[in-house]
Amino acid sequence: MLVGHPLGHSLSPEIHDAIMRESGIDGSYELNDIAPGDLPGAMSRFLDGYDGFNVTIPHKKAVMPFLRGLSAAARRCESVNTVHDGIGYNTDTVGFASAGLPLRGGRVMLLGTGGVAAMMAAESLAAGCAALAVSSRSERAARDFCGALSARFPGAGSRLRVVADSAARDAEVAASDVLLNGTPLGMWPHAGTIPVSPSALHSGLAVFDPVYCPTPTRLVLAARSAGARAVGGLSMLVRQAVAAQCIWNPGLAIDADAVTSHLLPDLAATLWRKNPTKILLVGFMGCGKSTVGRAIAAAMDLPFVDLDSEIERFAGRPIPEIFRTEGEGGFREIERRVGFSVLNDSKTSAVVASGGGFPMSRANREAARDAGALVVWLDVPFAEIWNRIGGASGRPLAASRESSAVLYARRLPTYRAFCDAAIAVRGGDAPQAVAAKVVALLAP
Repeated sequence: MLVGHPLGHSLSPEIHDAIMRESGIDGSYELNDIAPGDLPGAMSRFLDGYDGFNVTIPHKKAVMPFLRGLSAAARRCESVNTVHDGIGYNTDTVGFASAGLPLRGGRVMLLGTGGVAAMMAAESLAAGCAALAVSSRSERAARDFCGALSARFPGAGSRLRVVADSAARDAEVAASDVLLNGTPLGMWPHAGTIPVSPSALHSGLAVFDPVYCPTPTRLVLAARSAGARAVGGLSMLVRQAVAAQCIWNPGLAIDADAVTSHLLPDLAATLWRKNPTKILLVGFMGCGKSTVGRAIAAAMDLPFVDLDSEIERFAGRPIPEIFRTEGEGGFREIERRVGFSVLNDSKTSAVVASGGGFPMSRANREAARDAGALVVWLDVPFAEIWNRIGGASGRPLAASRESSAVLYARRLPTYRAFCDAAIAVRGGDAPQAVAAKVVALLAP
């Protein structure tokens, strides 16, 4: 059983049912949505009526006074997510440790001061990090957070520092070994948000984002694109559940690595089905968005949408004719309307191939971010582009090599700044290989 509020999007039943099924455990797992004010009256019923249960936000601290004891990890983190025989445990620490972050001797940047941030801060200090910088929307909250850590970890004060503003935060990220996201930024349905500037991410960084919905978040995707090792929250979710089952079933050996690798693909697919996230492909005309997009969609078992085809269907005529009759301005207005409709389709996730000029509109970029789309740029050099499109009919903005080169140069900075991930595509790269690179970046 999971006790929390709200629980509408929880994956815990799927995870625990799968673990019990694979491990031969005879049991069931259910959700129990308990509002904060109802928790005190419910705790005696839970403690008497269940062998064990999980606890999630907002109750991880609130349950502690009702328990007869705490594990070392729960005491260290001042947070409980698993209860057995009246004892509170914290198995989030197991999931966090499984990320294999270089905490010992490392320079750690922590975003946020909530419950998951407190767990990651405690584990970082216990692991022997050299420095822990804390950033929060409220500088006072960050200072109180560091003060509480200093009280619980004698001698840790010299390793703690408050980062007061966004510029200092990004500078700290750029100089750090480990970045930990303890904020909800990037969580569905606000998946278009990201807690740091992508330009601060670098290849020497290890990133952990406990947010698992969507998988990956913009932070994880951008970090991987920058060459960083980035781990999302879905693996942590599975491993903490395995650890909880081991507590509830003493003596039972469960191979956490095998269970995690087995469950992750299905859980990621479940999230893509539950939350209509769009993978938006951008890039200059001829870069292969449609061909690569179809291959990505097939590999991920998602629908594919070609924005240009949707525009022609909406307008009832080919794009060259729209340009002839209504000019580029008329085409861009139709593109904006159709793009907004596709990005905000709440029925399903999809791979969407945009037109080359789609992201040049600020309104289109904002629509993509508001819809929580993950943006992937297919970066193809102009010489290769012209080899593909030179002399082709049906491209109103590709009249000559010279004009196309000017347009390419004008659009390049926007593609680079707007994307969450850039995929370098060269002449010999087959579409299937390019699609495989994208799928790998989107892996849980």
